[in-house]
Amino acid sequence: MKYNIALIGFMGSGKTTVGKVLAKSLDMKFVDIDRAISCKVKKTIPEIFEEFGEAYFRDLERSIIEEESADNNIVISTGGGAIIDNVNIKNLKNSSFVVFLDCDIETIYERVKRSKHRPLLLNSNNLLEHITNLHEKRQLLYEISSDFSIKINSTTNIYDSVEKIKNAYISS
Repeated sequence: MKYNIALIGFMGSGKTTVGKVLAKSLDMKFVDIDRAISCKVKKTIPEIFEEFGEAYFRDLERSIIEEESADNNIVISTGGGAIIDNVNIKNLKNSSFVVFLDCDIETIYERVKRSKHRPLLLNSNNLLEHITNLHEKRQLLYEISSDFSIKINSTTNIYDSVEKIKNAYISS
């Protein structure tokens, strides 16, 4: 059994929310990679994107994932784009049971449509179309990077999801 659990999935899929409950139920530490990046730089994610660009953000993301993956007994909530970097996937796969929160487009859209802290969505003319296109580009990466996946939608019960993830993790 691997010592950590890493949650991957599109923005708005519930990685942070599920991760906090999962970590508590397993008596593990919880780390939100985006929050760790913000704390390290002392700026919000949109400020980092605006001032330094996405490449700088991805470099920070890679170094923090590498650092956190080296520890044990952690539930790691990754950013939605973490899977586009092969180094991130390698670090997560080597240290963690990787869980894909496979959330449907409609639920994602409802969860993120008013968000002001998701830089990849801020300047979109057609938000639903933009989310759909980005989701389609990433879907296969999420699928091939995970050890386990769970469907998420607007009616999904968080505690049922946590139980399914725990059972899969324990039997892995």
